Amino acid sequence: MSPETLYEGPAHDATFYVPSPGIVRFRFNDLRASGFVRARDGSLFRVQPGARLHVETGQHVLTLYDPKLMARVSITFEPL
Repeated sequence: MSPETLYEGPAHDATFYVPSPGIVRFRFNDLRASGFVRARDGSLFRVQPGARLHVETGQHVLTLYDPKLMARVSITFEPL
């Protein structure tokens, strides 16, 4: 099964919804981009270019460590 695109656009404060438990991948256009993802339950996950995370269903928010960095991100999802 090919990955489903959940979000494409500005990376800072990117909000995306995961429809079921699975693997989420982050592709940034700027290799300097890194940050964290906050899940609805408050858990945090560190993110850097090429990162793959196992996440649960729900809304998540990507926050960059450097909010002035004008990076873009593509977030894709593969169900388990």
